[in-house]
Amino acid sequence: MKKSKMFTVLSVMLVTGSILSACGSAPNSGESVATGTPEATKAANDKKITLTVATNIVGEPANVLQDIAKSFEQENPSIHVEFSAPGAEYENIMKIKMASNSLPDVFSTHGWSKIRYGNYLADLKDQPWVSQLDDNIKPAVTDAAGKVYALPIDQDKSGPVYNADILAQYGIAVPTTIEELLKACEEIKTKSGGKVTPIHIGGADSWPIGQFFDFMASSYFISGNKNYAKELKDGSFDWKNFDQLPQLFLDMQKKGYLNKDVLTAKYDDSAKAFAEGKAAFGIYGPFLIEEAKKTNPNVKGGLMPIQAAIAGDKVTFAGGEKTTWGVWKNSPNQEAAKKFVAYYAKPENVAKVAKAQALPPGIKGVAIDAGSLTKDFEKYKDVAVIPYFDREYLPNGMWDVMCKNGQDMLAGAITPRQYSENMKKEFDRLRAVK
Repeated sequence: MKKSKMFTVLSVMLVTGSILSACGSAPNSGESVATGTPEATKAANDKKITLTVATNIVGEPANVLQDIAKSFEQENPSIHVEFSAPGAEYENIMKIKMASNSLPDVFSTHGWSKIRYGNYLADLKDQPWVSQLDDNIKPAVTDAAGKVYALPIDQDKSGPVYNADILAQYGIAVPTTIEELLKACEEIKTKSGGKVTPIHIGGADSWPIGQFFDFMASSYFISGNKNYAKELKDGSFDWKNFDQLPQLFLDMQKKGYLNKDVLTAKYDDSAKAFAEGKAAFGIYGPFLIEEAKKTNPNVKGGLMPIQAAIAGDKVTFAGGEKTTWGVWKNSPNQEAAKKFVAYYAKPENVAKVAKAQALPPGIKGVAIDAGSLTKDFEKYKDVAVIPYFDREYLPNGMWDVMCKNGQDMLAGAITPRQYSENMKKEFDRLRAVK
């Protein structure tokens, strides 16, 4: 009983003292310390907010994003940014976070702002930068109801890249069909005596293998006059038709068109080989050239559309979201998160990111500064841009299937037929997941 009474008395004293402190004056001072005063406001502002930020972007573009985050911190000392760029593990990490409904305050939607992350994202339609969204990318990050899912800092217009000096050295024209690409690979391998790898892929990172399938699947199954877009959409696609694509990839390996260490090499190795004139083609995107320039600032790279698989079909680019920021709708730091995103929407920051990716900006009023690739974007300005194959025609979760099965096939664990069978199995299973 004594403890209870003593606790009650102490509680009353503390509450009373608290009230008096809030409403009265501090001892021996004529200055009020009531809440809302400049002193209290300063104390509240000095309390740091920790903002968790995660991106799938890798390499030099990721460094640029982090540098901008550091500048944001300097201008906003009350906000600390925990910046994360886990690379190949990003998608798996985000799946776990979605399952537990515990996402970063700000995160990259990597092409899935509406389909995968839509229910987790705050509506950004009230943000000042929305009126400046480029018309070409706006449909990818907004819906008919007017919701804005993410800030597209740049916009993807992607295809393979080539080392211009190597093609010039061996008298090879930029290939526009798969047949021409294979012919170019054979000539480069033969004429260089094996010193130049026709196509370098960092297969140890897995995602570069998925990139190959994502690019080429559109040529084989979507962009041609005869295509399977409807069948893939309604689930009736005959996966035996898919065999030709993994067979192409395996044939490239067997013929020596891929680097011998394809299963142990990483993305950084591809950039280094490209920079040193040891690789002719990169099935990545323009960002490979920017990464290569870290090793060799004088490397001459060019962007080319994705080659047509069938004679008479047109070349295409893959496109959609690239570098984005979305805000988790349940973030306890939404105000700070939106402020962070708006900081990246500043023209000077948009320009930095777009330049690092060598891509067109996602905000109006920012000039394309893709270095030597600016002329390529102009040259191919009328080439159709179609969504990435896995985003548009495969159910959520198939990206990992493409990557992993590609690795297994090159390792000799499965055949092209088994690759397609595994694709079908997961395609049917994931389509059934509600």
